[in-house]
Amino acid sequence: SITGDVTSVKSNLDETKANLDGVNSKLDRTVGDLGVQSGLIARNHDELNDLKRRGERDYAEFDLKKGKDFTRVSDLGLQLTKTDSRKQKYTVAVMVADKKLEKKDKTALEPLQLYMPGGHKLVEIVVWDVNKDRVVGYVSSPKL
Repeated sequence: SITGDVTSVKSNLDETKANLDGVNSKLDRTVGDLGVQSGLIARNHDELNDLKRRGERDYAEFDLKKGKDFTRVSDLGLQLTKTDSRKQKYTVAVMVADKKLEKKDKTALEPLQLYMPGGHKLVEIVVWDVNKDRVVGYVSSPKL
């Protein structure tokens, strides 16, 4: 009968809507969690001090000059290879557990995120100032 078919379709539709609402709710929470991580970015030394005072993560500030050697910052080795102060872009090599990763054409205030080997330790590198042959920023890592 047509009424039975309509009732069946309506029941399926209600079930699908309930499932979709559940997925949307989970998605909102996930996006919110990721947004919190990226939302806590210091744009200068004073804002970095504010983040340090909160005490949720460890922060290591750096002033990196272009050169051939890696500079130790927190658990990472950083080597600045290229800067474009006009466009606020830079290229950096990151040494993590004897692996060299090159991150090209990153923009100031763009968090560069990577996971450390041996666990799910998310480390963020943020550069807030790009000058000729020099960048200033910080490395953020979870408290142990």
